[in-house]
Amino acid sequence: MITDNTTLILASASARRIELMHREGFQPLIQPADIDETLPEGIGPRDAVLFLALKKALHAATDAPAGSLVVGADTIVYKDGIIGKPRDRADAEAILTRLAGTAHQVMTGVAVVQAGCRHSVAFCDVTDVYFKPYTAADLAAYLASDEPFDKAGAYAIQGYFSRYIDHIEGDYDNVVGLPVTRLKTVLAGFDNAVR
Repeated sequence: MITDNTTLILASASARRIELMHREGFQPLIQPADIDETLPEGIGPRDAVLFLALKKALHAATDAPAGSLVVGADTIVYKDGIIGKPRDRADAEAILTRLAGTAHQVMTGVAVVQAGCRHSVAFCDVTDVYFKPYTAADLAAYLASDEPFDKAGAYAIQGYFSRYIDHIEGDYDNVVGLPVTRLKTVLAGFDNAVR
């Protein structure tokens, strides 16, 4: 029986993910999962985001009320290897120089775990992103902002850097950090509605 009594928990402090959830009418409790994000040796990009999303959701579910639905997510950029968040300005510059004028993939793994039981669903969404060429001066101006430093691939599609994105193939929200349309379908498949 579907009810309105199930609590939804987002195991992330990402302002972008919270905003996307709110936009879709969800009011999740925010319980960031402080986990070790070290990946197993040789793991592929899809498995990496699924591994971390599930690890985050399971961590947050340990203290969640039974029956709660816990959402964990992880996003990476992939081009000839996994690209995470830049360590510093030099790393951000190297990442964006590498991506200039080319295409890459943004992959977000999402896991939904029902606390207190073994029911879980995980999926990976992939979007192809095509960058325009940009100059060293363009890049220097961008790197002078705070935008590159807490985002996979050192950019936000919805921010200042959007001027350098030629086009995408796939879900825009996935690039922001959470494919909410697909997540809504997954949440609707659980026994209880969420609030």
